[in-house]
Amino acid sequence: MSVERIDRAIEMAARTHRENDLPAERHPDTLVRVDRAHLRDHRVVLPDDAGVAPLAYRMLRTQVLQRVRQHDVRMLGVVSAVDGEGKSVTAVNLALGIAAESNQNVLLMDLDLRRPSISSLLGLPVKQGLEAWFAGVVSIGDICHGIEDIERFEVIPTLAPVRSSSEMLANRRAQEMLLELKTAQRDGLVIVDLPPVLLTDDFLTVAPLLDAAILVVSEGITRREDVTRVRELLGRVRLIGTVLNQASESEKRAY
Repeated sequence: MSVERIDRAIEMAARTHRENDLPAERHPDTLVRVDRAHLRDHRVVLPDDAGVAPLAYRMLRTQVLQRVRQHDVRMLGVVSAVDGEGKSVTAVNLALGIAAESNQNVLLMDLDLRRPSISSLLGLPVKQGLEAWFAGVVSIGDICHGIEDIERFEVIPTLAPVRSSSEMLANRRAQEMLLELKTAQRDGLVIVDLPPVLLTDDFLTVAPLLDAAILVVSEGITRREDVTRVRELLGRVRLIGTVLNQASESEKRAY
């Protein structure tokens, strides 16, 4: 999915809902360059990387895509019970892996508004993110970036914490923006990195827009009762898989 398609979808909605102030012009500097050394240092895996971790993420990519296509998923949430479970790294690596598929476009969005991290994980050389959109000073097209040498992948980052994040997400302008991004996905997928389910009500605000979610858990951190509570809070959101991070046996099972 291209930035132009996103902007065209938003422009159509804006004609009906001008009060939402959803600008529809593409910013001239939407393609950015990232440093591979920075990505490696932050555990970000590119499609052509070799090793145990890249293999694991390719397997995850394949399994997720099977379920995404089976259930016609257009907006997928990546969630965890609490913080420190590797949720954001998983969201980034999953999005990059899926974008490596020749017929699959991906838009990665940082909706962990209280502790955003996708921009720092990718080392994006940008100055504004969703916090500026919430403030009404940029359009979505201004902050939707492609990355050089990575096709079919775009990212909407958040650079600074957003105050009153759940209220911001519940605002009609934000809800309609998310719905329009989702609606534009005829040949792609929106992956949203969401805050920990048990630590904030932000997830519950976005949940009605999700088609599915994957749950990230971490050995030695996630408690069984937390997983049970998360599944309860997911409600009608389809859980299409669980990702186990920091497994003690993972490095011993290389192929």
